[in-house]
Amino acid sequence: MILSPHFTLAEMVRSSHRAIDNTPPLEVVERLRALCREFLEPVRQRFGPLWVTSGYRCPALNTAIGGSR
Repeated sequence: MILSPHFTLAEMVRSSHRAIDNTPPLEVVERLRALCREFLEPVRQRFGPLWVTSGYRCPALNTAIGGSR
């Protein structure tokens, strides 16, 4: 799913922990879309390409990797 001209949902939810379903609920998808359009696209326009390594982590994934709350 395309969230903005240069960012996709797949890259926002990418994880090396394949056993954990990191699919966000619809309201989170809409927030990610807003993040991409309102923040990441302008940053990319000003500074050039950027790569997102963690746009969303479901609670189970965040716990598994020891992420902060």
